[in-house]
Amino acid sequence: MGVLAGCKPENETFNNEEDALSFSLQDTDGVFNPFFSATAPDGEVVGMTQLGMLGNDKDGQVTYGAEEAVIVNDMETSTQGTGEDQTTTYKFVLKNNIKFSDGVPLTMKDVLFNLYVYLDPAYYGSTTIYSTEIVGLQEYRTQAESEDEQNAANEKFQNAAEDRIMALSVAAEDIFDELGDTMNSQAFRGELENYARDNPNDYYKNIVEDYDTACEYFKEELKSDFSSARDSYEDLVLIDRNKKEYKGLFTNDVQVFFYNEGYIQWDSNTATLSYTFGNISGNNLSSINMSEEEAIRMVYDAMIPGKIGEVITAWGTSTTLYQYLVSKAASEYYEENKDAMIYHNISGIQFANRTQSVEVKSDKTGLTTTYQPVEYNSDGSPKPGFNEVLSITIKKVDPKAIWNFGFGVAPMHYYSDAEHINAFDYESNFGVEYYDVDWLRNCVNSVDKVGVPVGAGAYAASKESGGLDNVGAGDFLSGNVIYYERNPYYNMGAGPNGTAVIKKVRFQVVSAAATLLNALYTKGIDFVTPNAKPENTAEIEGHKNNGEGFDYDEITTNGYGYIGINAGKVPSIKVRQAIMHSIRVRDVVSYYGTSATVLYRSMSKNSWAYPEGATAYYPYVGDPIPANLDVVNPDYAAYVRQLGLSAGATMSEDQQTAFIRQLVEDAGYTIGGDGVYVDSRGNKLDYTFTIVGAEQDHPAYSPMFQATVFLNTKVGGFNVKTVTDNRGLSKLSNGELAVWAAAWGSTIDPDMYQVYHKDSKATSVNAWGYREILRNTGNRYSVENEILTALSELIDAGRESLDNTKGGERARIYSEALDLVMQLAIELPTYQRNDLFAWNDRKIDSSTFIPEADRSAFRGLTSELQNVSLRVS
Repeated sequence: MGVLAGCKPENETFNNEEDALSFSLQDTDGVFNPFFSATAPDGEVVGMTQLGMLGNDKDGQVTYGAEEAVIVNDMETSTQGTGEDQTTTYKFVLKNNIKFSDGVPLTMKDVLFNLYVYLDPAYYGSTTIYSTEIVGLQEYRTQAESEDEQNAANEKFQNAAEDRIMALSVAAEDIFDELGDTMNSQAFRGELENYARDNPNDYYKNIVEDYDTACEYFKEELKSDFSSARDSYEDLVLIDRNKKEYKGLFTNDVQVFFYNEGYIQWDSNTATLSYTFGNISGNNLSSINMSEEEAIRMVYDAMIPGKIGEVITAWGTSTTLYQYLVSKAASEYYEENKDAMIYHNISGIQFANRTQSVEVKSDKTGLTTTYQPVEYNSDGSPKPGFNEVLSITIKKVDPKAIWNFGFGVAPMHYYSDAEHINAFDYESNFGVEYYDVDWLRNCVNSVDKVGVPVGAGAYAASKESGGLDNVGAGDFLSGNVIYYERNPYYNMGAGPNGTAVIKKVRFQVVSAAATLLNALYTKGIDFVTPNAKPENTAEIEGHKNNGEGFDYDEITTNGYGYIGINAGKVPSIKVRQAIMHSIRVRDVVSYYGTSATVLYRSMSKNSWAYPEGATAYYPYVGDPIPANLDVVNPDYAAYVRQLGLSAGATMSEDQQTAFIRQLVEDAGYTIGGDGVYVDSRGNKLDYTFTIVGAEQDHPAYSPMFQATVFLNTKVGGFNVKTVTDNRGLSKLSNGELAVWAAAWGSTIDPDMYQVYHKDSKATSVNAWGYREILRNTGNRYSVENEILTALSELIDAGRESLDNTKGGERARIYSEALDLVMQLAIELPTYQRNDLFAWNDRKIDSSTFIPEADRSAFRGLTSELQNVSLRVS
């Protein structure tokens, strides 16, 4: 990996026009598209170029106005009606002097284009504005009026997608049964063509097309996996069963890639690595040395076509393919029935003063202003004295809605096409092809747009040689460095003419976290975000005290760590409870020293809604008995009372193991012939505990590993192991993992809909096993269904209150809801930690950071990067 060139000697000053400011960045997926970026690093890359409708202050309150770096100049919130007829209307007054980085004005057309992309039923990105009940939205998305009709339409398209995946899987199985699975991809494709011809019915008519699509998605998945493995081999740490650490076992990226894909195995019992794939096997890793392309091709060939069934049902590709096919089925239906469309727009979204004046009573000042119909300049921008007003009306009240309307506005002229731009009419054409997933893929998310984001933010995509013209993906991201220059049309910064102060900014992609601080000390990177472990903080403190010119700060993360359990993979609620009681949460927390605290409920402590005084619901069996047994798992409380133990006492090891066995056996499990617990349905206590990521240097690795030892050797009857998995995130989104450790990034509003509601379409519900819970085959999940129904009702109730105060109505609702999340036994919250920031204080003028008094989990040091300066004197 190349690192940016070092800075000037310490005694020199810097020039904001010539010297670049460099930041560290984790591995990216390279999806630099504001509509479709999904990972946090990709979002950071895109965010530099975008300007949001709204902002927020240190307390997480909405900000807007002339003095804020946002699009909205003023706004009004009003509520009309009562009961079921109640609605809330937001009026957003847009600034009239904003331009994108190519000089094109940002107008209402761009705002509406963005909304109609996000709200299109074929949209497959991660933004969930559609979860807000905008008046007319469901009618528009389903072309149906009643909820039953809407549900029937969605179910029809989902069934069509499932049928297409099943058809490809069945065809592949039949072909392999007859001809074997050793043919190459092209030969298999030919056999699929024959199969479709020999089975001339609609069920199999798409198998060749779907095979081609699956193959393309799988290639993208493998490329992403290799990107995540890059530059981590020197720092990858493996741990044996005795907790001894091994480092330096890998010598190149390819080996780590194969390890992450499961083709190289680590045996913690013997502390050895071994591999078997293709014609290569053994334990001498030095023999594995090939190019990235060769390595990806090797894994691809090992899976395609022989394991295409696994790829389309179990890998991350399966989720992508399914989502695509749902949208494809709907696209085809509406293409055939265009003339029958009933709803051509979303009635609750209006250009309020397009043809008539509108009054806006400012939420900030209380003053009412009348905005006349807008007159425009020849370039499409509003004339001086005119402002466009966007009106959005939602059903009832929704405290989360305002944050959904804070989206960044990307340019229609870049992300749409001439045909749709020319057809724009504010009534039925908004720059978007309705319900057409292929148009979204080939236009909005086309290859040439994925690699270079465009927006109205303080910075724009550039290239190493400088300049904003003709920037290609290979210029923007070149040699693991991402290049930016200030947007010359930006007018909300402290630099020349309101632009950003520093002209050039760089992101240096650093895969291995262990190299971050060294890159800072050697002046290769100016601002880094290492793990907030005590040793890292102490190390930076030492360099600072030695007068080397480095400084740091810690700010509470707006998120938290957790251990999840998939009810679809671990179907017994009592078994899930047993696993949770076997994990010592305080050992997860101790990884961060004083930079983290124990978390007891599934919500960031930064939120006003986090329940004060919460305690552990699933105490570790080896910890002292809690004082209050009324707020723990009832089975645990009953067992403790049965033993006659008092608060502060500790169960003996025999009592601990007996309790875990009691939970398991109460769930109907008995020891099978192989020594592993099994129930009457054949479900075994045979699970993999997964660390989402490539490294064992993770706060949850040791506690999870120790839990496996406890369950396997002390309790007995379990067969569990702990592994790292670089494909963990994609597996998680598809519901493939049984037990895993990861972390959430929390939103400002504590709304729980997306992550926990039974009707949520987010991937988190796949991870929890909601699909299996809601199907409730054989009444296996009757208890969970009762809890989930009650939980969803509370979440709905929480969306109908605007009381955002500690101890208020909404906080009380969420306190009850969080207790129900604990009862489901799908998530064990572990820690709330700090983020660590370190920088070269001789190069960066830290007095231009966000002032210390204004820093919070919602507002970091560089939240106003446009105002940050280098040390110029």
